[in-house]
Amino acid sequence: MAHSIKYLILSLSLSGAILLAGCSAPPSNTAPPAPQTPVQAAVPPAPVQNPADGTGTVDNLTLVASQPQSPLPDRVDVIYFHVNQRCVTCLCFEQEVNRVIAGNFSDAINSGKLTYRVLNAQKQENFDLAKKYGVVGSQLFINRVINGQDNIRDISEIWNWNCRGNAQGFGLKVKSMIDSSLKGQL
Repeated sequence: MAHSIKYLILSLSLSGAILLAGCSAPPSNTAPPAPQTPVQAAVPPAPVQNPADGTGTVDNLTLVASQPQSPLPDRVDVIYFHVNQRCVTCLCFEQEVNRVIAGNFSDAINSGKLTYRVLNAQKQENFDLAKKYGVVGSQLFINRVINGQDNIRDISEIWNWNCRGNAQGFGLKVKSMIDSSLKGQL
């Protein structure tokens, strides 16, 4: 029965709600810019806690919240949102993005030029951020923050990159998108 549920409605604020599509390609959209407190990922070894909700470790990548700090004027935030009900394609997205980040961007993360988060959009503590990004399902976002201004891009193309059939090719495309963003080209 749980697999037949396609849509879940979440209240994100006193005046609004968002429709989260479980494991279906979301429509393209861009949320308006808003200030954000960065959360950084680090890569030290740690025990696996709860990778499904973005805490603990996933493929040797530890997701940790940084202490509040003044936002860096220029950085790239990568966020993969998912919902409670997850299909094998959504799980592939997360696994491959984790692998790409851990294998290619540890220097950028350690320098603060890149942040990375995996978040369950249906958890109350993530509602405001999900609303800011315009989350409607399992989605990858790249946000180039320039002089404190968000430039959010929904990487909806991931649904066409055949993660399950060609994980290596999928990973190369994700890496290219992040590289381009770090170079200011996206």
